[in-house]
Amino acid sequence: MEVQVKIINDLNPNTIVLGVRQHSEPLNKIIAYIESVQGATITGQIDSRNKIISLSDCLSFYSSQKKVYVKTFSGDEFKVNKRLYTLANSLPRDFIRISNTEIINLAYVNEFEVSPTGIIIIHFKNGTQTSSSRRYLRQVKERLS
Repeated sequence: MEVQVKIINDLNPNTIVLGVRQHSEPLNKIIAYIESVQGATITGQIDSRNKIISLSDCLSFYSSQKKVYVKTFSGDEFKVNKRLYTLANSLPRDFIRISNTEIINLAYVNEFEVSPTGIIIIHFKNGTQTSSSRRYLRQVKERLS
């Protein structure tokens, strides 16, 4: 399959056009992936307000004191009414679980650093960092290779 990108200036915003000779199963998978990533959102709470957050803005999900939070790239944090294991199963492929308490968005990772103790320190593009637990080390390495 050859992939070509052609920019068409007069399209509506957030529109993707696919040109194919015939409909096929791989095309259905591409369409399903684009639709799942493009419109995916989650509802976060801060104080008594709810906010709809695009998954593409989410830096990480983490649990603290039996509650789950989402941290956005801009640094905002919202409470999420979902369990971390449920999120791990429903998030797009860009997200990976790095510990029992955290899931990160690989799209915002700047670099990985291996510490002398063998733990992977993850540096994000916004200057923050986190680390992967040893238990999830193999999963992280497999996803990156």
